[in-house]
This record gives sequence, structure tokens and C-alpha cells, in this order.
Amino acid sequence: MFHPVVKIKVYNEDLVFGPGLSMLLGHIKETGSMKEACSAMGMSYSKGWKIVNRAEKELEYALITRQHGGSRGGKCEITLKGAALIQRYEKIEKDVQEYTKKIFLEYFPEYDCHADSQLGEVQ
Repeated sequence: MFHPVVKIKVYNEDLVFGPGLSMLLGHIKETGSMKEACSAMGMSYSKGWKIVNRAEKELEYALITRQHGGSRGGKCEITLKGAALIQRYEKIEKDVQEYTKKIFLEYFPEYDCHADSQLGEVQ
């Protein structure tokens, strides 16, 4: 079935955040570990830190708190601002996807699998 795909990415001069950071932070929230979060995404540990550090620098606030290793290993937790960023990003992503689907079907009604009507013309 034909369908539109839109990805929300926020830039300053460079990419600040987008679906990758949102997903990475979600995995960190679930696992408490940068290493496990990166592994779940098939991403190198150093790339994960690069993404988080770049975003924190641009946003000028911490997204995660870091507790360095030791005998039990390190630990990461999402900050309140980090959790709020994920929540707002997921909300805007949902809203944009819904609007995109709606407008797509206005321009391309023939791809609406739920419509019983014939091909309409764009006005």
C-alpha cells in the first residue's frame, strides 16, 4: 500500500535531534545503559555518545545523567528535561504523521485502501 513517510529532524547549524536521538534516549530509559541502548540499535557505543553529547551541547542542557563504571559498571538515566524532550518529540511526530496521512489522501485518494469511490481529481 502506498503511504507517505515524514521524519522530523531539528537542526541548528547541524542536526540537534530527530528520530535517532529519540529512539536512543528511549532505549537508555528502558535499560539504564548507553552500551545496551547502542547495542539494541546496532550502533557503536562511541556514536551513541557522540549523538547525545552533540544534542546536549546544542540544547544547552543535560539529556542524561551519567554514573561512571566500577565493579558494577556504569549507569545512565534520562533527566527530566530529556524525558520532556522525548515526550514533545513523539507528540509532534504523531501529529505530523496524522496530518501527512490526511493531506496525502486529499491529493492521492486512489491510495486510500478504505475508500469505495473511484479516482478523484485534484482541484
